[in-house]
Amino acid sequence: MRAAIISRAYTDPVNRGKLRALAGLGCQVAAIVPDEDSRGPVDWTEDGGVQVVPVRTSGEWGDPAGPEWGRRAIRRFLRDFRPDVIQIEEEPWTRVASRAHREARRIRVPTVAFTRQTVSWKLPARLALRRRRVLRGAKGIITANPVAMGLVAARYPGLRALVLPQLGIAPPLTPARGTDAFVVGFVGRLVPEKGPDVLLKAALKVIAPWRLRISGTGPDQVALEALASRLGIAARVTWLGAQPREDLERSWSALDCFVAPSRSTRTWAETDGLAVATAMAYGLPVVVSQSGALPAVVGETGVIVPEDDVDALAGALQQLYENRERRRSLGAAARRRALDVFSETAVARRLLDFWRESTVSSPP
Repeated sequence: MRAAIISRAYTDPVNRGKLRALAGLGCQVAAIVPDEDSRGPVDWTEDGGVQVVPVRTSGEWGDPAGPEWGRRAIRRFLRDFRPDVIQIEEEPWTRVASRAHREARRIRVPTVAFTRQTVSWKLPARLALRRRRVLRGAKGIITANPVAMGLVAARYPGLRALVLPQLGIAPPLTPARGTDAFVVGFVGRLVPEKGPDVLLKAALKVIAPWRLRISGTGPDQVALEALASRLGIAARVTWLGAQPREDLERSWSALDCFVAPSRSTRTWAETDGLAVATAMAYGLPVVVSQSGALPAVVGETGVIVPEDDVDALAGALQQLYENRERRRSLGAAARRRALDVFSETAVARRLLDFWRESTVSSPP
């Protein structure tokens, strides 16, 4: 099978593991990406059997419709490559999704759409019309989580859909060994939606020689450090900042537990829980809130608490501290789930099967 995948996610080689896994399964893969990102220009290259095709973009990424992608470059490449399927991994109301859909129709190639929209909101009329056209013409859609799938099913009940992470994770060969202390980890932007303040307040209530390791940065960092000082726990919190990938990978082994205490808003909820899935792959017991995708990520292998509930989070952490065997069993189950469901190879296999079921026998 020959597949063209359109997404800005793959400008970063770190994010191409799923694509390389598809190539390893015998799929010829081309990733159409913007010609530059925050690190600089993106080269036309081959990466582990994946052809990376940079395309010039113009406009602002902050625009809900996204920038314009080079029409001629996309058309020329698709005509030369002749894919069996085009996977559009940008939201269906974006300009590039509409452009890719039109070019696919020109060469009679089926498309599969993608969405991570986890909260329902009313789109402007022109964006809603674009979404409708793209999804009505698609042979299927990948949704980042079950909540997103529910939103799609409500609007387009006949559209074939699959819940699947966009990127997948590269699982470590061995799980983390844990520590003699009770070290709790958090990874994410330091913003209210991610709930780091909930974690700090909950930790205060845990009767244990715990320590917190917080990886990430954001506009709330100064306020969070001040909160830790007011609570009298500043000496037990390590602020790691924005860690490079290799440092973050080493950090997982310093943890005994991982927490994602996100809180939903009117316009946002957790979409994929990638950090949670990574923690699970390291064999860590995880505690998550009920925000968006998080309960579906952990399934039966983690502890789920209500959003913004300090006492519930503190109680979950207290129980994990007091029951080392429960930590071990949850961590082992979480690792098995992460390998089976969220690894790059597992994601690639399910995506390839979905393409075959949805598109090969049904031209547009």
